[in-house]
Amino acid sequence: MQEAEHLPSAEIERRLLAALCAATFGREMRAQILERLSAHTFANRDHEIIFQALAKMPPATAERIRETLSARLARLGFPDIDVEPIFEFSPPPPDTITALLQQLDR
Repeated sequence: MQEAEHLPSAEIERRLLAALCAATFGREMRAQILERLSAHTFANRDHEIIFQALAKMPPATAERIRETLSARLARLGFPDIDVEPIFEFSPPPPDTITALLQQLDR
């Protein structure tokens, strides 16, 4: 995916977080995203907090994640983080996720 090569880090983070929220792929891909993002220095602090909340959540449906994410953020002490930008994207296909993860490492 050449598109990922031209995206800023914050945009890549947002798309990967959207993938975690979509829950439309297997546990292996979810684990890969979680592993890569856990070692990543986030460009956007809100993305880092959202990631921390998502990483603590068990796998769930996209609807359940959407219903509970804001409450989880509030319990972490961040009630004002807007999660809607994360939900704006359709979940990227696995090859796109792989390309985004590779770009994130650069």
